[in-house]
Amino acid sequence: MNKDKISHRQMQQETERRLEQKLQEAKETESKNSEYRTAVRLLSRVPGNCPVSKCREIVFPSNLMMHMLHKHVNAFGSTNSEIYEHKPLIMCFDPNNFTEFGVNHCFATLMYGGKKGRIATRPGLTYLSNPNSALINDHHRFDNFLPIMLIVCRTTWYAQLKDKHLEAQLVSINARKASIYVFWLVAPKTTRKLYYTLTVYDRYYLNSRSVVRVVRDYTQSQNPSEFLPNEDNYLLLRDSEVKSFMSMSHGEATPQLRQGIPIELIIYENPNNPPIRHSSQRELHAALKQAQDVYIMDSVPRLRGSTSRVTPAKTKKTRAKKSRTKPSTSVSECPISLQSIFKL
Repeated sequence: MNKDKISHRQMQQETERRLEQKLQEAKETESKNSEYRTAVRLLSRVPGNCPVSKCREIVFPSNLMMHMLHKHVNAFGSTNSEIYEHKPLIMCFDPNNFTEFGVNHCFATLMYGGKKGRIATRPGLTYLSNPNSALINDHHRFDNFLPIMLIVCRTTWYAQLKDKHLEAQLVSINARKASIYVFWLVAPKTTRKLYYTLTVYDRYYLNSRSVVRVVRDYTQSQNPSEFLPNEDNYLLLRDSEVKSFMSMSHGEATPQLRQGIPIELIIYENPNNPPIRHSSQRELHAALKQAQDVYIMDSVPRLRGSTSRVTPAKTKKTRAKKSRTKPSTSVSECPISLQSIFKL
């Protein structure tokens, strides 16, 4: 009877503890949402220039989605797609379509919708950004998505110089031999930083370059000559790197290979929680033991191996006095024990 009372009391205490934990989590969530609601109300609604050089329109943050869908979706060589958190998007960059210097091109128009299949995680509902306005017809499904544009610009290394007079002189002398491509993402200002990983591959996915960056506010200056010296939220590709990624390392081109360089984009809100499975402690210990066994197998024959020597002919010598010093250790003996090497 006493045991039943004790078990019932323990169950009741466990239930109360879980309820308190859930209540605490609910309070923390409500507190965060309150902060986000305040932050989203304080977001600037000041319009900015469209980041595309050949587009002269001034766009409000809440209208950028509408502007992007109507003006830049069908741009030549661009990609239009929905994108979700931690879901890779593969695009193809053909440098032959971006030959002009100092011109910002829209390489991709993206609609970011939080976690795929979870409507409650859309940016307009999680207070990451303001909802979009002025959308019509079937575009209303993007009311709470975040518009993002991937911009590419061909410029020179000299754009990284803070001395713009010197930059202009060097560009006039040697612009063609200092060409680079700059990639970066822009979006309306958000209440929290939005991160992305941009990876460039060769055609066979054997070599790559990858960077982790933050999406830039589209109302800021989008001239690489102005933000390259002071920021690092972009990816640079030299002309030589582009040619290297474009080169065919396994013979001639095949119909299955698209013209251009594969680029992978992954967007996420929390950089401290990537969807990567790390090895457990047990797996690490097993790997360590396996490495030790391999090391022993490779080392023991070399350490314990006997050495053959040629014995010189005996000669009659006068008997010398015995040395008081101890004889030296044999060469074939190992002065270090394996246990001391692998002692953890």
